[in-house]
Amino acid sequence: MKLQAQSVLDGTFGSVNPVSRFKSQKAALKELSDTGCVLFTVASHRDEAVHSVSNAAGVELPVGPGEIKTAVGRAALWLSPRSWLIQCRIEDEPLLVTRLNAVFPDKLAHAVPFTDALCWFELSGEAALDLLTEGSFISLERGGLPVGHAKRTLIAQIAAVVIRQSENVWQVAVERSRSKYFVDWLSAAAGESSQ
Repeated sequence: MKLQAQSVLDGTFGSVNPVSRFKSQKAALKELSDTGCVLFTVASHRDEAVHSVSNAAGVELPVGPGEIKTAVGRAALWLSPRSWLIQCRIEDEPLLVTRLNAVFPDKLAHAVPFTDALCWFELSGEAALDLLTEGSFISLERGGLPVGHAKRTLIAQIAAVVIRQSENVWQVAVERSRSKYFVDWLSAAAGESSQ
């Protein structure tokens, strides 16, 4: 038996799917089932490791909290001084994992496929930030989370990675097992905020 990849919310796998059960006049929610992801961790932070991996990954690894670096078909998100998420196309994930692991045959650094672990959403519209902050502090920064930055946080008590793509466009990654709960919670928050 061969397992077939599928969308968490029964959309078309490998594409962007509007979430039909999310209703809001001021926000839209899409499942990004076309977004692949690789988790890369190192045993100890070394500048040469970051440089070597950046070359193999095809995108520079950021070295500061919340930073995101982008390249064609790739985005690297800083999670900690020793871990990064690298977004890629789903079909690029196996080759990317192989290339990154080949840089460190001693296993002092390791890349694992992470697409199956996370479900990515795009929340957009003028109410997007208000909806996210219903369940969490997104940022304590004076101007909020800057555009082009990411943060790990809890939203509605679910571990999430939040990326501010633009003023009113956010990407949110949650564990696949929690994605339906997240959509239900967000739908309820949207219903309350519109009243």
